[in-house]
Amino acid sequence: MKYALIGHNIEYSKSKEWFESHNETYIVYDTPDLPGTINRIRQDKDIGGFNVTTPYKTEVIKYLDFVEGDSVNCVKKLPDGSLWGKSFDGDAFYIELSHLLDNHDDWEFYFPNKCAILGNGGVVPVIYKSLIDRAEVVDIYARNPKEKEYPLKEFVAKKYELIVNTIPFKANIDINFNNKSKFIYFDLNYADDRLVRKALRNKHCSWSVDGLEMFKTQARFALNWWKENEYR
Repeated sequence: MKYALIGHNIEYSKSKEWFESHNETYIVYDTPDLPGTINRIRQDKDIGGFNVTTPYKTEVIKYLDFVEGDSVNCVKKLPDGSLWGKSFDGDAFYIELSHLLDNHDDWEFYFPNKCAILGNGGVVPVIYKSLIDRAEVVDIYARNPKEKEYPLKEFVAKKYELIVNTIPFKANIDINFNNKSKFIYFDLNYADDRLVRKALRNKHCSWSVDGLEMFKTQARFALNWWKENEYR
């Protein structure tokens, strides 16, 4: 059995490297043609599942037969050829955040109450859901804000204890980390640590981390799911 990744402009992806290091055959489809690629995968009987990354985590939903949630980063091909999509991004994010909180004295018994998510792409619904049940405030800032979101230019870091950046590094955004009390910076990007390093220069930053460990966690979830003998 082999597996795949669908995205566009994703030359930075470490997925192929990770899966091949686990002795799996893995194909990367870096393509502007999402429906054509989905059709190709449907016809390839050797592909048992695939990951979905930017910019297709919500667009892919209309091409699947079964979907859980509002965002998809993993699709499993069932024995009848139908496609079942779900996302492990939220689980992986929460696990990594919890590990960080549990291993830092300042946060061991305290969850950030005021959180900001930068960006409103396909991964944001599951990140929002993983935070909203425990945080008092979860605000979303975006370059093109939707209803109940805020313009990115209005973002003020010092209002928040947890800042989660989901905007692709190629957008080259900047953040003024003007926090006056302890805060955490979690950047889902792992191909560019510019903002991770910048956050650390603020003495109130408890820690600043990229998305590499989160990526590895969701990759493990995906591989385990693909290999399970379960049916919808």
